[in-house]
Order: sequence, then C-alpha cells, then structure tokens
Amino acid sequence: MSRGGWALAAVLALCAGCATGPSEPGTEISLRGGEEVQVEGTILRLGFVRVVGDSRCPVDVTCVWEGNAEVEVGIALGMGPSHPLRLNTTLDPKSATWNGVTVALVKVEPAPRAGVPIPFENYRITLRLVR
Repeated sequence: MSRGGWALAAVLALCAGCATGPSEPGTEISLRGGEEVQVEGTILRLGFVRVVGDSRCPVDVTCVWEGNAEVEVGIALGMGPSHPLRLNTTLDPKSATWNGVTVALVKVEPAPRAGVPIPFENYRITLRLVR
C-alpha cells in the first residue's frame, strides 16, 4: 500500500468512531513527557517529544499575562518517520493538520509553581484528534 493509502487508512480507522459534527470533540489522548503511543485501532503513532518553552503564570503568583506552553509532538504512520508538530496553549499554532488528522493541544499539566522546575517526565499533555 502506498504512503497515501496508509494515511487514508489511518485517518479512516482513527475516526471510525469519531463524531463528525462541528461541535463534536473528536478523540482525546494524554501523554506523559517522553511517552509514545499508537492510537488504538489505527497505525497512527503520537509521541510527546519535548517542552519547547513554558512561560505559563505560576499558580502562586499574580501575573498580567497567563503565559504560554509550547510543546513538540511527533506524529507518524506505522513504523514510518516521525513528523514534528509544535503546538501552544495560548499562542498560535494551537493545532496542526497532518495527513488529514488535526491535532490540537488541549491542556498542559501540571500548573507551574514559582521557582519550582518541572522535570520533563512529570509533564502531561492532552491532545484532541479530529479528522
């Protein structure tokens, strides 16, 4: 099967159970720092590669701006090469489309605390996948 055929098969399998209305949320996936998973029932792989930057306002500080977290996610079909997507919580882009699948960053946890670094493996992101 060609690369395009695999992409189509992955998207169709990914969204076989997805709702198609504009207000429907799609499929949500949570990943810990460094984790890679295969989306259930598909050949689509997602990985949480790194935190590019985290300037979110600490929960124990009063800020004028909420800040932004930027993460890099890897997306691939089967054993194919991973394609990097950079997504943000506040700034653009908050989502990206690759091979017909839109990946949106929903949440980055934990909330930061002033002066307390967050180790990469303690981060958790939630992504929403929509065809």
